[in-house]
Amino acid sequence: MKKLVFLAPLLLATIASDKLASLFEAPQPETVAARPAARPTAAKGTTSTATVADVVTAANAFIASLSTTQQATLIQTFNQTNVAKWSNLPVSNGSRLGLRLDALTTAQQTLALAVVEAATGTVGGEGFREIQEIRAADDNLVANGGGNGYGSGVYLIAFLGQPSLTGTWMLQFGGHHLATNITYRNGYVTGPTPKFEATEPLTFTTANANVLPTGTVATPLGNEATAIQALFAGLTTAQRTTARLSQTFTDVVLGPNGNGQFPTTPLGLQCSQLTAAQQTLVMNAMRPWVLDADDATGAQLLSYYETQLANTYISYSGTGLFTSNADYARIDGPNAWIEFVCQSGIVYRNQIHYHSIYRDRARDYGGNFYTTALGTQAAAAQVFAVYPNPAYAGSSLQVQLEMPAASATYTLRNMLGQRLSSGAFSGSSTEVATSGLAIGTYLLSVEVAGQSPVTRKVLVY
Repeated sequence: MKKLVFLAPLLLATIASDKLASLFEAPQPETVAARPAARPTAAKGTTSTATVADVVTAANAFIASLSTTQQATLIQTFNQTNVAKWSNLPVSNGSRLGLRLDALTTAQQTLALAVVEAATGTVGGEGFREIQEIRAADDNLVANGGGNGYGSGVYLIAFLGQPSLTGTWMLQFGGHHLATNITYRNGYVTGPTPKFEATEPLTFTTANANVLPTGTVATPLGNEATAIQALFAGLTTAQRTTARLSQTFTDVVLGPNGNGQFPTTPLGLQCSQLTAAQQTLVMNAMRPWVLDADDATGAQLLSYYETQLANTYISYSGTGLFTSNADYARIDGPNAWIEFVCQSGIVYRNQIHYHSIYRDRARDYGGNFYTTALGTQAAAAQVFAVYPNPAYAGSSLQVQLEMPAASATYTLRNMLGQRLSSGAFSGSSTEVATSGLAIGTYLLSVEVAGQSPVTRKVLVY
């Protein structure tokens, strides 16, 4: 993972319900079809220098602090069954893998959280800060009659596979209202999703220092809610009619049991029909979820999702104000999938609380399971990996074979099937140049002597 400086604003202005209602009635700018997306305005940002090497170093320091028995519980097999062991519900037996924080010593807890902090973002209160606010919200539920199923210590950490700069492994960290799943391969982040996050209550002041200093005002998912409100308030009456879904949603569709079940037909309003300013609102709405990943990965994916904006759809149901039970929003792109829903409170019964999910059709669990975009990668993964993907134009694609070969070839083609480059190599790896390539999707085929060629889509921007 390259060290990147990412300057990106979050839409932080709070919009009250009455203001939103007035926006829904106000005349809006004329729709412009197929206008190219405008980049969100850069403002104050945060620089993060954490790399995958830092994550691996922190993970191995945590492992070294554990007993043999604890290590056996922490480190599990990276397979299709284990990657899906996460939930949005309070912790119960078998719902998650790994070690509970409250079963660790204070020193071990510090080391565990250092892994999570190194692996997640620093921009605008997202990433690790939001994780901490969600955990603090659980302490608030305990203090207000929620019961012992809640609490900042009732969160688990697991490594699926051995943390390393070679091979594939995954970091899982989650508990009530949180599921963080980040997959690594050969020193790169191959997928920061699925990411579930939610909160009850919506805002509170911490009454202890378990997670954040006492007296901290916390608003988990506050940026997400504000950006979603602004997005749908910025549509014209006609656009809202197109974006409105006929169904009623009381929770996210693609939650813990939604692996690979993306709808095949997008619904709602296509972003190519939006003005440049409205397209910026869409990117601002995606931003808080995508920036939960480490800063470099978040910046890279935001740039990539922007190239897909014309074919991204937005939709909603309920009031459109996102202040009532069953108010629901969806952003459905060729890769990115984001849902946001308001539910009636469980502990705070006179309030609402938020649920949300961020997925990527190609990158959930690092693209190893359940992929529905860029082709199913299971067969290709048995032959070769390619990273980074997407790649910056001018960089090189790294091809890594699963097993060393005495003789192998690669061929890079455009989507019309025209050959752009090819080469022969031996051993375990080679590089494929992307210099001179336009932004877009390409086909990379690798053929090991004596085997049929395997093809994967790669993206350049």
